Amino acid sequence: MGTGFPHTAVGARSAAVSYWQDLSFVDDQAAERQLRTIAAGPSDPVVRKKVSEVRKLREGVGLPPSGGPPNGMTVTTDVKAVRLRSLDRKGDVVQVWMVFDRYATSAEESTDDNPLKDQTDNLILTWKKGDWKVTAQPHWVRRTAGPRAYAPDSPYAFQDGWREVADG
Repeated sequence: MGTGFPHTAVGARSAAVSYWQDLSFVDDQAAERQLRTIAAGPSDPVVRKKVSEVRKLREGVGLPPSGGPPNGMTVTTDVKAVRLRSLDRKGDVVQVWMVFDRYATSAEESTDDNPLKDQTDNLILTWKKGDWKVTAQPHWVRRTAGPRAYAPDSPYAFQDGWREVADG
């Protein structure tokens, strides 16, 4: 997990992309450790919420709710576009929407024949203790709003604040 992002809009976008691409979506225990590192506080609801999502995903594909990735499976997330919106007047709490693709591979299957493409999700980030931290505090969640749909060539999406993420 990356840390130490600057206190700027670009820093917030970079933090969100880094967190989303590095977060474990298959191993609930790894996800919990990662989330405790990037959460705004040890009791922030984001930890419980995201770990619960990992466990539901595991159960949805027939795995036990808790455990590591099966059969050497790896999951890769590629964020393609982001949209940032401030939730406070100072820009210290932001909502970052992301459009991403997610690929799963295993020792037996080196490519994913059915990846998740053009998925959309968001993180709320708050500037705390010199870094961008993830939060799901209810008073910030209530202020969130959905974006206009993203399309790479859409002037409307661009006007709404969507920006493509450059390949690293």
